[in-house]
Amino acid sequence: MFSTTIAVYFVGTIHLGKLEDTWMSTLWHLIHISGLFIITSLGLFDWFVLEISKSLKHLAYTIQEILISPVLYVAMGLLNRSLKSNNQNT
Repeated sequence: MFSTTIAVYFVGTIHLGKLEDTWMSTLWHLIHISGLFIITSLGLFDWFVLEISKSLKHLAYTIQEILISPVLYVAMGLLNRSLKSNNQNT
């Protein structure tokens, strides 16, 4: 499942790199790199140091689901469309 998260990150990076609005790409990187850092840190801690609690495992699964969900991408697209329409009306 971790490879799926990485694949989603790269596909989004490629697509958002084609757009004019750099803020979307920056936000994409910030959210995904932060989320990947958190779940990787928890996984490495669980593997090498001490087993983490079920609530921390649930947090890691939730973060991963958010990262692979299209909701973030769609929300950024809707926000971008809204901002462009507001700029055209001004």
